[in-house]
Amino acid sequence: MSPIARSLAALVAAAALCAGVRIAGAQPASDVPTATLVAPRWSVAVDVGDFEPDLDSFELFYGDDKMTAWAVGFAYAFRPWLEAGGEIGRGHADGVGILTGQGVPGGQVDYTLWPAQAFVKVRGLFRPGQLFVPYVGVGLATAYYEERIDGQQKRTGTSELGAGARVGLEVYLNRLDADTHGGYGDGPVKQTYVYLEWRRFSTEQTGAELGGEQWLLGLKFGFGRDGAASRAR
Repeated sequence: MSPIARSLAALVAAAALCAGVRIAGAQPASDVPTATLVAPRWSVAVDVGDFEPDLDSFELFYGDDKMTAWAVGFAYAFRPWLEAGGEIGRGHADGVGILTGQGVPGGQVDYTLWPAQAFVKVRGLFRPGQLFVPYVGVGLATAYYEERIDGQQKRTGTSELGAGARVGLEVYLNRLDADTHGGYGDGPVKQTYVYLEWRRFSTEQTGAELGGEQWLLGLKFGFGRDGAASRAR
């Protein structure tokens, strides 16, 4: 089984376990406090971090096994603990190419990757105002790349549809704001989280693997009226 397949299997199992805990913890309505989880229907997120490509010979050409990448995305909350969304990102690296058949340094090389993903995310949200919210997610991935080598024609391409997986931890910043006391803000931004996320995706273009592994730090902003709601357990 490939690394991405193992990651997906582990995260799907974690999501199923999370859902199972919610169901197992359910009690008759008469025995449960009348607390309600509420989240904005829409959220946007921006993050930045290191991306370690699986591309063969990346470190040889670019002098490092990582490059800085960022992403922006959005999500829709069906329930406070269940989201679906999409995102697009960009990573860039430059280095020195190797002359074919000679093994000596050649011209400047620039590599740019634009990955895009669609995902479903399950959040471990069990009570209102919860400070730490773990989550797992799975989805689909693709990428567009550009490679420029001095003295050669620019290479571009779009990959096939692949798979992605993620796991992370959100910290609810409203809890640290004395004006909201852990609840909703009065302006358009209702909830704010900072998050740390590990992400991996796999997608190929003519046999070349364009995916890789990422560690990201980001901010998530929830907008609009109170929308998605469910009873807290």
